Amino acid sequence: MRSTMKSIWHKCSCLVLLIVVFICQPALGQPAGKYAEQIKTFEALVKTKMEADQMTGLSVAFMKDDFTWAKGYGFADIENTVPTTEKSAYRLASVTKPMTATAIMQLVEKGKIDLDAEVQKYVPYFPKKKWPVTVRQLLGHLGGISHYKNAEDELHIKEHKNTREAIAIFQDFDLVAEPGTRYNYSSYGYNLLGAVIEGASGQSFGEYMRQNIWAPLGMDDTRMDDPLDLIPNRVRGYQLVDGKIKNSEFVDISSRFAAGGTRSTVLDLLKYAKGLNDRKILSEKSIALMYESMATKEGRLTDYGMGWGIGNANGRFFVSHSGGQNETRTILYNYPTKNLIVAAATNFEGGNPSLYAQRLIDLILDEPVAIRAYTGDKINDALLSGAYSIYSAGLIYLEKFQQPMDANQVELAEAFAYFNKFANRTALQADYQNALQKIRDGRHPASGQPFVKMGAFMAVKLQEKFGAAQLDAYRQIGPIPFFADYIETYKKDSKVPKALRFSSPFEQMIAQWHRDWQKTWNQETRQIVITPASDFDALAAKLKPRFAGAQVYPSFIEDFNQTIEQLALRGEREKALKAGKLGVELYPNSDALLAYYGIAQIFFGDPENGRAFIKKASAINANGLAGPGGLNRMAYDLAGIGKVEAGMAILQVAVELYPKVANLYDSVGEFYLKKGQKDKAIESYNKALQVDPNFENAKRMLEKITNEGTK
Repeated sequence: MRSTMKSIWHKCSCLVLLIVVFICQPALGQPAGKYAEQIKTFEALVKTKMEADQMTGLSVAFMKDDFTWAKGYGFADIENTVPTTEKSAYRLASVTKPMTATAIMQLVEKGKIDLDAEVQKYVPYFPKKKWPVTVRQLLGHLGGISHYKNAEDELHIKEHKNTREAIAIFQDFDLVAEPGTRYNYSSYGYNLLGAVIEGASGQSFGEYMRQNIWAPLGMDDTRMDDPLDLIPNRVRGYQLVDGKIKNSEFVDISSRFAAGGTRSTVLDLLKYAKGLNDRKILSEKSIALMYESMATKEGRLTDYGMGWGIGNANGRFFVSHSGGQNETRTILYNYPTKNLIVAAATNFEGGNPSLYAQRLIDLILDEPVAIRAYTGDKINDALLSGAYSIYSAGLIYLEKFQQPMDANQVELAEAFAYFNKFANRTALQADYQNALQKIRDGRHPASGQPFVKMGAFMAVKLQEKFGAAQLDAYRQIGPIPFFADYIETYKKDSKVPKALRFSSPFEQMIAQWHRDWQKTWNQETRQIVITPASDFDALAAKLKPRFAGAQVYPSFIEDFNQTIEQLALRGEREKALKAGKLGVELYPNSDALLAYYGIAQIFFGDPENGRAFIKKASAINANGLAGPGGLNRMAYDLAGIGKVEAGMAILQVAVELYPKVANLYDSVGEFYLKKGQKDKAIESYNKALQVDPNFENAKRMLEKITNEGTK
């Protein structure tokens, strides 16, 4: 059975005429002088990447301080060759959620909503559940409300739904967990918030949004999506069916009204985020709540606030939200302290506008959105993850609040003691899982947030020593120099107590890593972008000697994976396998790269070698891409582009590796049905039930096959 999780191997296997056309429309906004070079570099990337991704249309916009730029690429309507522009109107999907949360907070400020009231106070027709569900919990996906349960029915609704009808879809579902105990992303939870808005305001959701959010911010091109309305600049949506571009399936999204039922432009998204940052429609206090991660009852941050994902990468504070549904993929990034907002949208269901937006952010801020490093050793990986967590959490806290986390000398000493106790080779070798969990908990309230205290304290000391500009410089070079400089600083200052220092083995390790990082991460390395157009022989000649002998060096694993996928789906066998070979040579212990390389070999008709690489990946990480879930999704992705045999080959490997996972046998059964082999399908469904007698889909499919046979 296919998971409803986001597809991994999702592009088409052939080039499609029209998609590779790169249409340059005049950009809206000020002359590009201030950011001319960055925009030129970005547009070159867009041209190459849209062709590689086989994107239909894309609109991108950014606002930095008082500078605004926006542009469209590709087609809003392929059949009629209508170009995409900065004014193209896309379905926003889940980028609707921050706006819904904003409306809730407005009504809180007006005294019409109590965040800690049960939802039935405002939506009396919603049934009581086993536990109380509050408005606050719904805002942070902590209310225990289910996400889509039966995708076959719930994601293909054709008729218009009013609020009561939209709520009725899920109102009788059981809670998936006790509220407050588990983060469970739920569009239904946000639909329920839409009903709360209606109950508290006395207005329809759309009317409230128009009068109180969209109109005050000048968002004239934002509205509830309606297939019957005449909407200026509405784009058509596209999907891949058996490797060919087709129109998106029509779905009426009124059933997702407050969770993903709006349509807008990238320029209006800039206005929305700017309006929040300027406190035009909400108070400072409310925005602070929205921009702060919630936590479970046991004290683990969810990295989701009220309607916003909370960034936790590379020491830079930001909030964001993405969206995806029929016809669309969207993203909105907001860096409030840097006065930077970036929005992007595509009308291609197989597209990922986040990758374009992130590259634009890299260029405008002159720093990576994330700095990834590779060690190839799980102990070193754990230690590096702890260092990264301290560096990033500390810098973010300092940037956001302009002061270190409130901690006295005793608390700081306890924080350093916590790190030194668990982030060391001896502890990890003795009880790896326990020590790793303690390292992961270091930034969370459950542990007292020792890593946040440490990181902010270290950042202040480095700022005092080198100046504020140095903190920005660390965001270009990462956590290793940050730690190396702190250690060097206290070694030259006898006043720094031993309790605020690291262990000698850790100091020595950082010193070695720093030497390696200086050699491997420099301006030239930072500029490397791995794409299908890359010269892999030249890349090998550059990176192999540079990375040789280093304990730690930059990770381009994600870039290699995307490139292998794109080349494979374009049918470029030799180049795809060359990219995979270089990738696994540079990163031999990357389960993700080994899995992708193995998939590519199966894709090109070499199942034996492919199986060997997937097994290697599974041995390294049975919960990653080579785990049962990852392999299952890859198989379905391949089947979706017409590669049923390759998908089946992957499922056979998965069954061999994970014989106790019923869902894999269920998927094999579905693939046999696709091939018309009913007897083998029945055999596979029965195997699924042997593993798990309660596996509902296998029961349902066997019953369906039996009923069809008796007709």
